[in-house]
Amino acid sequence: MDFLLFVLNKTTSDLNPNNLRYMFYFVTPNETIYNNDEEVPHYLSLTMTWMFVLMILEFLLDDRNYAFNDTVTSVNTGVLFSLLKVRGRFLSRAFYGSVYERIHIIDFPKDSAYTWILGFLLQELSYYSGHRAMHEVGLGWWFHQVHHSSEYFNFSTAMRIGFLEDVGLLAFDLMQATIIPPNIFFVHRCLSLMFRFWQHTNVIPNLGPLDYFLCTPSNHRVHHARNPYCIDRNYGAVLIIWDRLFGTYEPERKDEKIAYGLVKPIASFDPLGFQFFEVKALYDRGQTRDQMGKEIFTGFWNKVKAAFLPPGYFPGVKTKRFLMWLYKADNTERIPKIENPVVPYNPPLCAPLRYYLLFQWLILLGNFLKFAVDRQTMSWPLFLTYLSYLILFAQTFGYYFDQRRICIFVDCCRLIAVIVSGLFMWDTTSIFYGIGSLIVVSVLITTGNIKTAEKQT
Repeated sequence: MDFLLFVLNKTTSDLNPNNLRYMFYFVTPNETIYNNDEEVPHYLSLTMTWMFVLMILEFLLDDRNYAFNDTVTSVNTGVLFSLLKVRGRFLSRAFYGSVYERIHIIDFPKDSAYTWILGFLLQELSYYSGHRAMHEVGLGWWFHQVHHSSEYFNFSTAMRIGFLEDVGLLAFDLMQATIIPPNIFFVHRCLSLMFRFWQHTNVIPNLGPLDYFLCTPSNHRVHHARNPYCIDRNYGAVLIIWDRLFGTYEPERKDEKIAYGLVKPIASFDPLGFQFFEVKALYDRGQTRDQMGKEIFTGFWNKVKAAFLPPGYFPGVKTKRFLMWLYKADNTERIPKIENPVVPYNPPLCAPLRYYLLFQWLILLGNFLKFAVDRQTMSWPLFLTYLSYLILFAQTFGYYFDQRRICIFVDCCRLIAVIVSGLFMWDTTSIFYGIGSLIVVSVLITTGNIKTAEKQT
């Protein structure tokens, strides 16, 4: 009961219209300039409830944009992204303050609106550069490709962020420490992430003049598409002006239907699995051989260098340089045309199992919300135990969706752990939840509603 009351109080208190403004950057310098970086609010936590409200509204407007397995996977990937953050915040927050003290070359006033505006523009340029690097550098693509793995495009897609993405942006974040104070940087780093949420939708059409200078849903649809003309285009976060300046802007074409996802879809809902499958592609590139069977990248260091070449690179591809890396001169080269109709990966899921997983998903989200609030006060043993449980919980859904035999075993082990934990702490809610869920799983197995789980994919 205490758990349910906590979730209810958390969600209702966060449904404050004032929190909704953060998702659209509707703020002023005066209200978002803080005395120090510790005072900067946890904007993601404040807006999370609104994100789910907008997802529900989008689903009601056009449910064709959603698939249950894909939506759960996207949100669960976002849960993993948040779980594995340093102190629940982005990675650069752990280093920015100390780096700023050592390398900043100009002491801009920390309480000035001019510094705030400069911080906004520099964050936009840094994100454009970092985002572009993650698309055009093989190693960076490993960090970022998770975000592009969904074959749907909706608000839940915004949550599908690989937990290594902050690694790809770290250097570009820290470069701002040369002039931007921490209290200004943290605000813009957070608000930029919030703004990008509402760009992931098909229900918002072209926005006319706004499309010329903002990264609107229309512009971002191009970025997420796998049509040849859309590859490596529209990297902006809030502003699209950097794409226009550096030649990576492409408008949405009304005469060509967009298909979403990776050029080669991975056909999986495994939230941990698709964090690392790109590693094999990086390794395989280093083993590339020519028509005579000779290695192209000979020696260890040449193989390492190959990992930094553009995704899809092969000998003979023309490249150009942007900042410190190479990119393909022709972004459409060797990109296959879209063959209609496009059929997304969507293994069948019977209604009883779907309802069971929906209930478990709501439990996972409630547990995540509580963990996000309590993590700072937890002891290390409790923190690591709770963290491991939530990762296993999120992973279980991927096994069910991919119809893997291991799903029943993993789920039952999780539920038994909940029961044992409940008995140890005499938490009757956990005990009844674990036992009840085990009974439901047994019934689903007996009635043949998880029979597809016997097929190993």
